[in-house]
Amino acid sequence: MAFEQAMELAQTLRLSASLLQSMEILQMTTLELGAYLKDLALENPVLEEDCSGRGVLSWEEFTNQVPWAGAGSIPVGTGEGIEPGAEEDAFSSLSLHLTEQLERRGLEPKLLAVCRYLAENLDPKGYLDAEDLSDLKHAGVPEDLLEEAVAVLQSLDPAGVGARNAGECLVLQLQRLPGDHLIEETICREHLALFGQGKEAVLASVLGVSRKRVRTAAEVIRSLEPDVGGAFQGKEETVYVRPDAWVAEIDGTLQVFVNQWELPNFHVSDYYAQLSRTETEGETAVYLRDKLRQARWVLQCVQRRQDTLRRCLEDLVQAQHSFFIGEQDAPGPLLRRELADTLEIHPSTVTRTLRNKYLQCRQGLFPIGWFFSRAVGDSGQSEQRAKARLEQMVAEEDPKHPLSDQALTERLSAEGFHLARRTVAKYRQTMGLPSSRRRRK
Repeated sequence: MAFEQAMELAQTLRLSASLLQSMEILQMTTLELGAYLKDLALENPVLEEDCSGRGVLSWEEFTNQVPWAGAGSIPVGTGEGIEPGAEEDAFSSLSLHLTEQLERRGLEPKLLAVCRYLAENLDPKGYLDAEDLSDLKHAGVPEDLLEEAVAVLQSLDPAGVGARNAGECLVLQLQRLPGDHLIEETICREHLALFGQGKEAVLASVLGVSRKRVRTAAEVIRSLEPDVGGAFQGKEETVYVRPDAWVAEIDGTLQVFVNQWELPNFHVSDYYAQLSRTETEGETAVYLRDKLRQARWVLQCVQRRQDTLRRCLEDLVQAQHSFFIGEQDAPGPLLRRELADTLEIHPSTVTRTLRNKYLQCRQGLFPIGWFFSRAVGDSGQSEQRAKARLEQMVAEEDPKHPLSDQALTERLSAEGFHLARRTVAKYRQTMGLPSSRRRRK
């Protein structure tokens, strides 16, 4: 075997420690960022807290203009209707677990970069978001490379990670079990709704097998775990949700207020800055320069986070204007990529900026991710509006003669929400609305 040496010119992206720190600060919630800054100030004497003021607008002045925002010296979110921690970084430890496996695979740099991006953007259940895949295609990632990256991600541990839905998650787990599980895979791919309703006879008829075989398949499927990311979530105490921003109408104009009142107001100490100019040699000089560089960079990252969050939310308010002024009960279809195109920034920047953050308006307190959804059906309406109308129909129905899923589907279709019956049933279940039989009084 002959060996040859060759020189190759290639471009690779390497993230510096400071850039990684900037990305981490960008996706921190207000409470996380406040805690991070306080911890940093304990080990960096250059950071000095300014207690004289928190900006142009005080919290008292803000609440005088926006009474529903709360009362007291600091803003407190009620969290009503929200499951606190539902969008927490479950993927923080999961993504680390996956990244360690990817590093051992010896993948080519381009494939590894796409795999790592996908691993860092999994939802708390360990699923891939369709919008993240679409964003990568929009950013110019070749489709064959993206498919290969998804396949690599789905081959990692735990089984089922990287799935795009619950059915695919279960199928990925079945494929790693010994033996033939064709019936189980078919149920998970095509008939998961029937399985969830416990319709063994219908499944047996559709699949052309006995009911005993369906029951055997059901036992296997129930032994699987649809929430593969759950094992990586810390069993922490419930945390209270605080708004990261508010949207309020003042003098007839919708305005965005980013939460500045729960962030400690640090600046670089004039004393240490002057000392660094007089101390030019020795360990003290090196130490001061390092701490000054760290402090200035962190403060710059914090300001950039606040500015980016404000820009994203101002564009969001403009896109969902009819909801915020009360003309619509739910926001319309909107993709993060559309915000990124308008702001001329990368879609991943929008994702990191808005991840796990909450926005409060006069309608209530919402995860910012709630304002984004694809258009459903042929009408171009959003999933949120379809769910809002579905909930209203159920609330207004005759309790003695509740509407079936088919009747709800037909009524929604008549109003422009052209959805399949199984989609309406799925929406009803996710909203916690019982079936028509159980709603009958």
